[in-house]
Amino acid sequence: MSEAPVNESTQKPFLTVVSGNPTDEDVAVLVTVLAGAGAGGGEQGPEVRNDWGRPVDRLRPQWGAPSSFTNLRY
Repeated sequence: MSEAPVNESTQKPFLTVVSGNPTDEDVAVLVTVLAGAGAGGGEQGPEVRNDWGRPVDRLRPQWGAPSSFTNLRY
């Protein structure tokens, strides 16, 4: 199985400057931003639910505190 070599002249350019005269730094910044936006991150599997330290837990009454059993009659 031999593959034909691909010439750089037959590939489409990633970015084409239509007007203006950007510096190398401008083109590098633009390519970096476009590559980061198109990364996507791949497939994400289901996350494991971790209830440790949730803010909702602060709203629940504390058990074992002196005021936990205020309606208890002896």
